[in-house]
Amino acid sequence: SFRIQTAISLLKDSWPLILSGVAITIYMRIDQVMIQNMLGSKEVGYYAAAVKLSEAWYFIPMAITSSLFPAIINAKKKGEALYYSRLQRLYDLVVWIAVAIALPTTFLAPWIIKILYGNAYLPAANALRIYIWAGVFISLLVSSGSWLVNENFTKIALYRNASGSIVNILLNIYLIKGYGIEGATFATLISYFIAGYLFDLFSLKTRHTFWLKTKALNIIRIVKI
Repeated sequence: SFRIQTAISLLKDSWPLILSGVAITIYMRIDQVMIQNMLGSKEVGYYAAAVKLSEAWYFIPMAITSSLFPAIINAKKKGEALYYSRLQRLYDLVVWIAVAIALPTTFLAPWIIKILYGNAYLPAANALRIYIWAGVFISLLVSSGSWLVNENFTKIALYRNASGSIVNILLNIYLIKGYGIEGATFATLISYFIAGYLFDLFSLKTRHTFWLKTKALNIIRIVKI
C-alpha cells in the first residue's frame, strides 16, 4: 500500500536530481534562445547545425557509464582502492573516446558541414570546431554524475549543474554580442568545463574525483597506458 512517509523520503532524495536535470536542460538550450534574440534566425540555424552534429555521439558515454558502473559499485565492496581505480579507468575511457572524436572533427569540420548541410551552412564550421570539444567535459559530467548518485551527493550534482547554467547565461550575454555563434560555443564549452571538471575542486567531498579527472585529461598519460 502507498505510504506517505515513503513518498516523502523518495521526494527528499530525488528533488536535487530533478532540479539538476532542469539545470542541464537550461544550459544545453538557453544559448539557442539567446542567439535567436540577439542575432536572428539565420545564426540560430548555423549554431543548431553545429550543436546537432556535436551531440550526435553523446549516447556513447551514457551507454558506457550505464554498462560499467555496476562493476564499479561492486568494487567498492572490495575496497576504496579498487573502487577508485575502476572509476579512473571509466574517466580515461570516456575522455579518450571524446578526444578521438573531437580531434578529427576539428580539422574536418568544413567538409562535414558541406557534405551534410551544403555550402549554405559553412558558417557553422567554426562553431562545430569549438563545440565538439565540449564532449570531453560532458563525458566526465555523465560518468561522474553516476558517482555522485552512488555516493548520495545529489545536492552537489544540483549545485554544479546550476553553476554551469548560470555561467553559460552570463557568458552568452557578453560573448554572443561580441563574437556571434562562436562566442556562444565558447560559453557552452566553458560552462561544461566548470560543471564537468572544475567544480569538483571546490568541495572536499569531490576533490578526489577532481584529481581522477585531471589524470584522465592528461592525454599523454593515457597514450602511455
